[in-house]
This record gives sequence, C-alpha cells and structure tokens, in this order.
Amino acid sequence: MTKHSKIKIEEIDDTSPHLATVIELGDSNRATLGFFSKGAFAESAKKRHILVALEPQAGCIGYLLYRHSYDRITIVHLCVAKEHQNKKIARLLVNHLKQITQEKYTGIGLHCRRDYDLADMWSKLGFVPQYDKEGKSKDKKLLTFWWFDHGHENLFSNTHIHKFESKLCVVIDANIFFDLYADEDRDNDESKLLLADWLELELEICLTDEIFNYINIITDDQERKSQRQLAQRFISLPYISQLLDKTVQELQNIISQKNIMISELNVRHLVKTIASESNIFVTNKKELLDIANEIYDKFRLSVITTNELVIQLDELRNKPDYQPVRLAGTLLKLVPVQKGQEDLLTNYFTCINQGETKTGFQQQLRRFIAEVEKFDCYAVFEEENKPLALFVYGKHKQNELEIPLLRVGDNHLSGTLARHLIFQSILHSANEHRQFTRITDLWLQETVTNAIQEDNFVKFNNGWLKVNLAVAETASQLSIRLANLASSLGQEYNFCLQIANSLNSKSFIKEIKLSTDLEKFLFPLKIIDAEIPNFIISIEPKWAIDLFDSDLAMQTLFGSKIELAFNREAVYYRSAKNSRGLKSLCRILWYVKRDEKADYCGISSIRACSFADEIIIDKPKNLYQRFQRLGVYKLADILNINPDKNGNIMAIRFSYTELFKYPIQLQTIRKIINKKETFQSPCKISNDCFNKLYNLGNSNL
Repeated sequence: MTKHSKIKIEEIDDTSPHLATVIELGDSNRATLGFFSKGAFAESAKKRHILVALEPQAGCIGYLLYRHSYDRITIVHLCVAKEHQNKKIARLLVNHLKQITQEKYTGIGLHCRRDYDLADMWSKLGFVPQYDKEGKSKDKKLLTFWWFDHGHENLFSNTHIHKFESKLCVVIDANIFFDLYADEDRDNDESKLLLADWLELELEICLTDEIFNYINIITDDQERKSQRQLAQRFISLPYISQLLDKTVQELQNIISQKNIMISELNVRHLVKTIASESNIFVTNKKELLDIANEIYDKFRLSVITTNELVIQLDELRNKPDYQPVRLAGTLLKLVPVQKGQEDLLTNYFTCINQGETKTGFQQQLRRFIAEVEKFDCYAVFEEENKPLALFVYGKHKQNELEIPLLRVGDNHLSGTLARHLIFQSILHSANEHRQFTRITDLWLQETVTNAIQEDNFVKFNNGWLKVNLAVAETASQLSIRLANLASSLGQEYNFCLQIANSLNSKSFIKEIKLSTDLEKFLFPLKIIDAEIPNFIISIEPKWAIDLFDSDLAMQTLFGSKIELAFNREAVYYRSAKNSRGLKSLCRILWYVKRDEKADYCGISSIRACSFADEIIIDKPKNLYQRFQRLGVYKLADILNINPDKNGNIMAIRFSYTELFKYPIQLQTIRKIINKKETFQSPCKISNDCFNKLYNLGNSNL
C-alpha cells in the first residue's frame, strides 16, 4: 500500500462541506493563485469543476479547479495545503482530471508564471511548454503556456495550438482600469481578477479612447503620464463614429426613463463601446448595471460585472460573432438578383480595400445574372435599397456546389448572417445530392473567412472545399465511399482518403467525440454504427416554428421569417425533471406534439434532426442571460417552465438541424421503436431505430 493510497479524489458541487475548505485554501494562497471570488468558487462547484483530495483524518487537503472551452480543458487553480505538499497530491488531482477528460477533450492547458519555478513539476506531470508571453500584471511577469495532449486523432484541422490565442474581447470601464494597477490596500480585488494568469488564454481586455479623457482629469503630472502609458498597453477598439450621436440620444432616453444619473464621460465610454466590435462591457457601476437589460435589448451589448464575466466566460467565449438574436425584428428578404441592380450591389459589396475594382466586380456580377442556366444569384435585403448580403450558386458541376461570390455588408449583422448563409449553402448542396461545396470568391472578407473556417472547409489554391454527404452509412461503408471519391476526383480530394483510412480503426465508432466531429465535418452524414446516443424529444409547434421548422411557419398567418430560415444554432428550454439520461453529444429527433390551440398539418410527428452540443441545468434567469444571443425566448417564457425542487430548468443548445422532407407520424414511430411512447420526456432509442427513422424522414421509403 502506497503512502497516498488512502487519499481519495472526488468531484464536489456547491452543497459539499468541502467547498469552504477549498475557498479557504484559495484565499490563503492568493499571492500565487490570484484572486478568485467566493461566487466564482461556488459557480465552479455547481458545474462540478472542482476536484478535491480527501485524507481520512485531515479531510480536504488540496483541490484542482478547472473549466472547459470548446474541446479543451484549462486548469485555473491547483493548490495543496502546505503541510501536505511533497506527497504527490498534485499528481493525484491532475491524473484524475486527465482520466475524466480523456474521452471528450483534446487536452489540458494552463498558464504559469516562470518566476514560480514550477517547470520541473509541470514537466513531471506530462505537460509540455508551448510558448511564453508577457502577463498584464504591473511588472509584466513572463508566463509559460503548458499543454497536455490527450492524443486524439484530429482529422479536420491543422490549426496550431496558437489558435487558442483567439480571444473574447471585452471593454472595461474606467473604474476597473484604474483598479487594475492600484495599490494593494485599495478595495479592488474583483477588478484585479481580470489579471489572473488563467484568463490570459481566454480574454482580451480592451478600452476605447475615452479612457484618455478620464486620465486627463488627473492633476499629478507623473501619475497622468504613468496612467497613459498603462492605457497604451491595451487594445483601443475602433468604433463607427457616425453612430455616436444617434446612440447617445438613444442611451439618454433610456437613462431618462429610468430617472438615474450617469456622467457624460460614462455615457460616452459606453456609447463608443456600443459602436465598436465588442459585445461585452464590464463595469462595477450600479447605475449602469441597473439598466443592463434595457441596454442589451436596445443595443445587444451585455453590461456585466467582473464576477459575472468569469462565471459566464464559457458561453460568452463561444462564437461571439454568432448572435441570431440580432436578426430578430429585422424585416429581411431573400430575393433573386435582377438586371438593373448591378450599380446598387456594386457600391455595397466591392472589396476596394483588398484591391478589387468596381468595374471588375460589376462585370463578374453581370455574368452571373446573365448565365441563368449556370448560376443562381441571390441578395438579402433589410429594406428595399439596403442590401445586407450577396451570394451566387454555381450549379454546372455534378459533384460540387460552387459559390463564386459570397459577400456580407459591414454591419452588426455580418458575422451572424455569414454563418447562416454558409450553413444553408451546405444544406442546399447536400439536398441536391452533391458531395462538395466549394467557395471560390477571390475577395473574401475576414468575417466570411472566419465563418468558413468554423465550418471545417479545407483551404486549397482555388478556394475552400467542404464535404457534405447526404447519406446514413456504417463507418466501413463510409470509408469505401470516401476512398472512391478520392480516387476518382483528383489529387486535391486526397484528404478524403485520410479520413477513409481513419474510419477503419476498430475504436473509431466507440469514440463519441470523434464520431460526432466527423458527422459535423461531413454533415449531413450520419454514421449509423457509431455509438452516439439518440433521443426523441418533444417540442411545441410554436417553438419548433421559431427554432427550426420553416414548413410549419408557412402555415401561420405571417409565413416563414427569413431570420428563422437562416438559423443554424439555437437553444431549447424544458423542465429538468425526467430527463431520462439525456446528455450532450447526442443526436436529437424532434417530435412536434399536438397543439390544442392551433391546428397545424404534419404535427404529432418527428420533423427534424439535430445535434445536442450542450445541456445545462440552472436557474431560469441564469440560463436566459447565458443564451440571450441565440434569441427567440423571452425571460417570461422561461419563467413559465416547471422547475425542479431546486428551482432549476434545462437548456439544450443544439445545432446542425435538418428539417425532414417527410414527417414521421406517431403510429409509425411507435411501431419502429416498439413502444407506446407519448414523448412527454426524452426517449432514448437504439442506433437501429434512429437509422430507420432518419431514412424514413429523408426518403419516405
């Protein structure tokens, strides 16, 4: 028996008696760990993101606090009580973290100051240093990023670990800026949380140039000079100056209605943030926090505290450019481009800053409009003469849908709209039984390029290529299909052969994360022998209409809304009771149940299929704030959901939704799954049942 064999590693939640000891350990070691509020500890415990080392006599003698973002884990704290150090407690905690994250995540990372002299420890724990960078502490201590790789095969991306440096951009108010480097005796712990080493990986703290007006008030010459130098170390966000006057007036209207006092400096700083590219403003001013909901509803800017930023970081970090709520209430129209619109579209969409000429753009556009047998040309308009997007489908290739033109306007809708259009293009290609989508526009904007990369397109000299297979096959059948495509279509399709070879691994179908990633990479493909869980979940027609079902929407008085037809990611709320094993990384078949108040055709049937990316159980207000960007629901809707005994409900964040061509009626469903289910709760089904239902929905065979 080893000397540490009696020590147990456990995950705790916010009801654990060990949480108080964890907080005490964190506070007593804050000189090296950095400040972490009690609220942040409690939230991490609620997510079961704290591991504790328990010794029979002493109780909790150490802890590891972590978080996850995308497909990786970040260690925030690793702390062992002084009297129990050198007993390999840290190794036990880290090894347990490796074990529980092995299947779902690519690896574990952390930042550590070099002057802590812990390189030997991290290397012994299996971590490898990746790069060094200056921290934002006053003395700019050097940080090393350490990485432990779980060794999963990655078929889809050659992106280096430095891709992690793509950060969430937040603007801080002046009070927090001055707090960051103030003396230790000042009550500024919450603000200084932003300087924590572990946040370096995730967060870009930004300012607007209004900060220099605050600094100019300082009377001491040396202090004023020092603060200016500090401010220049941060990114100062540009903003659209033409929006300032209008935004000031709109913000002042909100302030007047609420009968509160906000200084002119604070108003200008907030207005410049609204007019910038950031979606988040961090403040400790009560008067601004009191109107946070009104500011979000009007401007789509989240006004939050430092603690709220840390607690919500995972969701805020996730695709900040994708906010379908920004489309809500906009009267968008998708229309074919007609002759006579060339001048208007040329003025909006020529990429002059990249060297494209108006003459060249217009000649190309006229060709697309004229050659109707080869091209379909569409534009998205907000108003009759205000185009937001322009795209062209080239339909002259049997295996590929070509997109020779894909442009979005420079406005607050551009990121969301680009992602919608690319996703709909992939579905369009697959529905026409093409195996590939290729984007060949030579003048792509950065917004569009970012969206393309998120959808796993492969870069080639003549554009970006995406595989989209509208089939449901076993891994073995898929391997043969991909190998045949690679051999028959040419050298640039050889990446299909690489994927085909990986499918022959005996362990492939058992690795849920890898199987799910591959299905998304080749979407709408389904690997029918992969061990991805499948659930049937019921949904009311009104929510199906708002979230994904354009066919049902056509039965309503106002018809389908264009912003919903574009939807690619959404959130659905339900009771947390009787979830029957429902968990993330699963497929969902949506059963649209009968509505007693409205008579729809095609309900009491399965109408669509999605992936469940994340399932969270929490208080309704917390979930609403977390998923505001995905739109549709109002807080009142969520508060009406029946909570569990702890006051919690469930949020299901889902994506990659396919609307079935042929809804599957209840009688047929029951026959296939061999159960008389009413689907009041999620119903788990076998792969065989999923395959039969999926094929029935797409082919009606």
